Formats: sequence, C-alpha cells, structure tokens
Amino acid sequence: MEKKKLSFAHFCAYLSLAVSITMLVLWCCNVGGFSVVSLDSFVGIIVALLAIVVTLTIGSQIYTSIEIKTKIEELNILKEKFNTQEKEYKQQTYKLNHLIFVSLADIEINNKNYALAFSYLMTSLEYTMSLDTPMNIDPVLGRMTIVVSQLKQDTVCKFMEDIQDSNNSIKESQLYDLIKTKYDKIYSDFTAKIKENDDKK
Repeated sequence: MEKKKLSFAHFCAYLSLAVSITMLVLWCCNVGGFSVVSLDSFVGIIVALLAIVVTLTIGSQIYTSIEIKTKIEELNILKEKFNTQEKEYKQQTYKLNHLIFVSLADIEINNKNYALAFSYLMTSLEYTMSLDTPMNIDPVLGRMTIVVSQLKQDTVCKFMEDIQDSNNSIKESQLYDLIKTKYDKIYSDFTAKIKENDDKK
C-alpha cells in the first residue's frame, strides 16, 4: 500500500515536471504559433499545474491521515482488550493463591503449627482482599479466630515480618472497612500472645 502511494506521488511529480518542460520548450521555440503566449500566461499555466499537484498531494495526505487514525483506533481497541485480559489474569492469580494458602493453613492447623497457620491465613486474606469481589472472608476470619485461641501466651513467631507485610497490605485494601472491626480484634489478640523473636537468623 505504501509503495502504491509513493509511486502515485512520483507519477504526479514527474507529470508536472514533464508538462512544465514541454510548455517551456514550446514557448521558447515558438512552436504552433505560441507567440501569443506571454510570460504572464505561461507562469499562470505553471502555477495552475502546480496547484493541481499540490491539491493531489494534500488529498493523498488527508487520506493517509484518515487511515492512520483508523489504525490508531484499532490499536486502542487491542490495548483495551489486553488490559482487560491482564486484569482477569491477575484476578485469577489472586483467587488461586487465596485458595492455596487457605489449604496450607488447614494443614498447619491439623499439625498444630498455629503461628505458621496464622501466617498462611494472613496471606490468604491479603489475596482475597485484592479481588474485585472478595471470597471466603468469613471462613478465613473464623479460622484466624480459632488459631489465635489455640496460641499459647508468649509464643515465638518466626513469621512476623511476613504477617506484618500482609497486615499492611490488607489495611490498604479499598474494602478494608468491610472487615475492619472483626479483623482488628483478631490481629490485636494475635499480637498480644506473640513474644518478640530476638533470633535474627
């Protein structure tokens, strides 16, 4: 398509040049009684021809601009589709991770590793709060309540850094107000039973 446009532009330019040279030769040689053709009329013809060429060129540019605009609109549509698919992929990833960490927490609850189970539940809650429509909030908070009730006082938790990161992320969620009252109590009860880990390893 671009080669055709380029060829058309070259054709117009060459045609204009050929006509101009022909008219100049005919006028200079006085062929066919061109004595009536004055310099002013010759210049007028040349200007008219140039005007035609310019008009054709501008028309071609307008056509090209319209075509480019159409291509840009198509690209914008593709971009919107890509963004939609990317968002859907993220949502599916959040949902999958939420379910995985709930399952891991259940395993640790059965093994009575309550601190690790709480860490998994925090991560699971973090992922579900990242969804457009959070799922399993009440079951997760219920498990967290059970885990906290089973924790012994002054339990040493090696996962506090991960838990705190999840806590910060949960509180930054736009839907945090939906769980604020219940969640804050659970988290406060948890931290009250945790002894600060002095082991930096």
